[in-house]
Amino acid sequence: MDRLPFLAALALLAVAPVPSQAQDLERGRLLHENHCRMCHDSIAYKRGDKIAKNYGEVQAQVTRWQTNTGLRWSQEDIDSVTAYIARRYYQYPLPTEAK
Repeated sequence: MDRLPFLAALALLAVAPVPSQAQDLERGRLLHENHCRMCHDSIAYKRGDKIAKNYGEVQAQVTRWQTNTGLRWSQEDIDSVTAYIARRYYQYPLPTEAK
């Protein structure tokens, strides 16, 4: 059996880029409930004049508010909260789902 194609494919997988957005919806939910719900209960997301019109704008708002409140979240935490809010309240597709 010729192993060269298998080894070549394995080598390509080893150097393939891994997506930087590790979205953990459960962690996003927990962070949101512990740090955001005191000001943003679900009614804030039901307004007709939503500030965030797409996923990127949701992420910009999460980044803005975690900075304004001094939370000092990691990029992974920002991604997780963004993914949770985008899916739960805005029904926006996650970047990993958009095709």
